[in-house]
Amino acid sequence: MKTSEVAKLLGVNPRTITKWIHQFELNCEKNELGHFDFSEEDVESLREVQKTMQQGSRRQGVVTKVVDEEMTGLLQQQLDELLTRVIENERRTEEKAGEIVTFQILEHRKELDALHKHIQKLEGTIEELETKLKDQHSVRETRKAAPKWRTFLTGLFSF
Repeated sequence: MKTSEVAKLLGVNPRTITKWIHQFELNCEKNELGHFDFSEEDVESLREVQKTMQQGSRRQGVVTKVVDEEMTGLLQQQLDELLTRVIENERRTEEKAGEIVTFQILEHRKELDALHKHIQKLEGTIEELETKLKDQHSVRETRKAAPKWRTFLTGLFSF
């Protein structure tokens, strides 16, 4: 049903119909040209608005049962969508945190392996140095162990 038809049916100006739609935030379908296309439920909602307006009330306190139900439904739908998005974001955050922790553990493991190899290399170097030091001490010991009389005699008879 077109705006002008609904306006004639209710006995008001077509501009009044569009004003009520915007003022009371009624959800009316629009066609491909952007004109309102009213269903029977929309006409009933507009009749409720008209009755309330004729009783002297203005926008304050004017809430029809149909409008209230539509708004509740829309709000519930939006709330459900937001809740779904929040849950999805929490899941992604937990997943990302898990990936980060796993990556950090792998990095720490690589660092530990590198340090372990470095420690093993240092231990090998220390062992080599200790072996060389022992060899040098043993050579000095054998040189010192020569009897003094032999040194004295070789000093006397050295030609």
